[in-house]
Amino acid sequence: MNIIKQFENLITGWNEERKCGYCWKFIGAGRPDLFNMFQRIEETECCIYIGLFKIKFGTKYGIKSDGFTQKDYCYISFEGFIGIPSRLDTQFYNELGDTDQEKEESKWTILNSIKECLGCEFLETLCDDNGLYNPAEFSADQKLNYQDSNYDGWLIKGQYIY
Repeated sequence: MNIIKQFENLITGWNEERKCGYCWKFIGAGRPDLFNMFQRIEETECCIYIGLFKIKFGTKYGIKSDGFTQKDYCYISFEGFIGIPSRLDTQFYNELGDTDQEKEESKWTILNSIKECLGCEFLETLCDDNGLYNPAEFSADQKLNYQDSNYDGWLIKGQYIY
């Protein structure tokens, strides 16, 4: 699986269909500091930016009943970020103002919208065409004011086994 190409194709499709009402931008940065250098931020649109950082692959071995090791499976994993540029003066939910409008404009509203849009089937949508790679794990941790653009979103981790 070419994980960068899989993400790029997925995000291109999401952008064309305006999935969940957003525009989508993929940044195949390879490292968080290179993701931070991305300059083509769409100020006029509410775009979600996705970057991949730590791509790893390897093999998991186990011990058979005869004491010898055998390959259980191979894996490819990634870490990255999914989120939008934000402002430092935006409240998280209701700590500065408690009206419905203030809550609707909060960081949590955006974070929750991205979470609902991705859903827990996120890795299943990224599966390869040959069916060789099976999703094994996906997690997302909330991240606020990330990098110079103060992105609000999710640090993601995923793994496929084959």
